[in-house]
Amino acid sequence: MRDQLTTGFNASSSISRPSSFDAVIFDLDGTLIDTEVLCNETGVAACDALGHPVGLDFFETLAGIDDNRRAELIAEQTGRSLDRAAFFAEWDRLCEIRFDAGIPLKPGVPEVFERIRLHGLPMAICTSSRRNMATAKIRGAGFGHFFGAVITVEDATSPKPHPSPYEVAAAALGAAPDRCLAFEDSETGASSARAAGMTVVQVPDQHATDGVHAHLVAATLAEGLAAFGF
Repeated sequence: MRDQLTTGFNASSSISRPSSFDAVIFDLDGTLIDTEVLCNETGVAACDALGHPVGLDFFETLAGIDDNRRAELIAEQTGRSLDRAAFFAEWDRLCEIRFDAGIPLKPGVPEVFERIRLHGLPMAICTSSRRNMATAKIRGAGFGHFFGAVITVEDATSPKPHPSPYEVAAAALGAAPDRCLAFEDSETGASSARAAGMTVVQVPDQHATDGVHAHLVAATLAEGLAAFGF
């Protein structure tokens, strides 16, 4: 039987406590910051600007996928070759305009960071974003000082769902993957963290999940953290 836990898991019966972990690693978009809708809308607008019209419903299916693969799927969807450099430049431009207005955090993020810090555990971000966009998002969110490392798609040998991004994140914090607690919203990301050997908490964002890659599916980050005794 799969060792997945379910929403509402009783923290008092958990076999994993804060002392079971040496580090905590977070995905970025949809997990810590509420950017999925923003990035999807600007992505559709960038496609339109380059003459590759796609629907918002299609762009939403690309959640958790790295940008190079997104570009490939857009080209497949429209049946036309996509100038990736031009697409990324326009998408970045539109996103940064929106980021400058401020980036909303997911519920409870500051409190979750403080609870982890009280236990003395280092934290990292592991994102499928390119480095320039990850930097812009973290700057807009204002929480970069909490993290000992930021791992982007450019730092790994292969993107999520390959385990490489989370393996690199663990190494950056000096922790073994099986001593890391990982938070993700997407199936792609949860699969990556699980494959790396981490304990995975999945907090769904835009799409429901059956949690096939997670040890725990939680409604909020705080609930997921509490289930492991933080």
